[in-house]
Amino acid sequence: MIDSFFKKKSEEEKSKELMIKQLDLRYAQVAIELERLKSLDKKIDRITERLKAIDSVIETEGVQIPSQTKSAKTIEAIKLILDKHGSMTSTELSKLIKLSRTRCNEYLREMEDIGILVSRINSRKKIYGIRQ
Repeated sequence: MIDSFFKKKSEEEKSKELMIKQLDLRYAQVAIELERLKSLDKKIDRITERLKAIDSVIETEGVQIPSQTKSAKTIEAIKLILDKHGSMTSTELSKLIKLSRTRCNEYLREMEDIGILVSRINSRKKIYGIRQ
């Protein structure tokens, strides 16, 4: 009978110890999560400060958006023309956009290297078109 009493008590103690360990583990997890939240809160504060500084600069100095460069406008014009007309030679394109054929060829070669255009040769003439 005494043995059974000690066994019961030891099982109860073991279950209590297990519960305490589980509670300690949960407490540690909560503490870790609180630290993460604190660091996130600090990051949010820093971002908010930076945004306020940006807003004040915008209010005092304004924002200037740089205009497109001439080459970007020319490339857009070539894309629009080729999109509308299908495919053309560099001579035809140069007449439409009022550039020298040599300069037009430079733009076309650059656009072909980037992958915007494709070309094919048809009886000594190179014909350019938009890549599908």
